[in-house]
Amino acid sequence: MKSLFLIILLVLAGIAGYNFINKPAENVETVAVEENMAAVEETEAAADNEVVAKEVMTEASDSVSMITPADMSEEAQQEMYASMMEYNKCMMQDKPEYHLENVRAEDVAGATLEACEPHLDTLIEILTVNDVNMDLREGMIKTVRQRSTRKLMSAVMQSQAAQIMGNEAEVAIP
Repeated sequence: MKSLFLIILLVLAGIAGYNFINKPAENVETVAVEENMAAVEETEAAADNEVVAKEVMTEASDSVSMITPADMSEEAQQEMYASMMEYNKCMMQDKPEYHLENVRAEDVAGATLEACEPHLDTLIEILTVNDVNMDLREGMIKTVRQRSTRKLMSAVMQSQAAQIMGNEAEVAIP
C-alpha cells in the first residue's frame, strides 16, 4: 500500500513539475517591446504599451499565410491536381532514350526532369496565386518532385536491366 501511495505521489509530482516547466508565457509585451523598442519608448503609459504590443502581434500574424491547399477553392484544387497529374504523366512517359544502349540513367533522368519542369512551375504558380503557406508550398513541390524522380529512376533502371538481360539472352542462344 505504501509503494502504491509513493508511485501516485511521484506521478503527481512529475505532472506538477512538467506543468510548471512548460507554463505558457503570459507576458507578450516583453517580446513586442524588444522587437519595437523605438515605438515603446515613445509611449508613456502601460495602456499604450499594451496597444503597441497588440499591433505588433497583429502585423506579424498577418504577414504569414495560414492557407493550406485544402482551404483553396474547388476550382483551384482541381487545377492543382491537374498540374500534378500532368507532371507525373510527363515524368512517367516511356521515351525512346530509355531503351538506347550505352546511355547513362542520370542523363536520361536529367533530360526528363528538365522537360517536365514547366508542369511543376504551373503547380507553383497555382499555389502562389491562391496564397498557400510558403512552407507548405515548398514542401509540396519537393515531395511531388522526389516521388516522381524515384518512379522515373526505377522505370529507367528496369528498362536498362531488361535490355541487358535481352542482350545476354541473345548471346547465349547462338
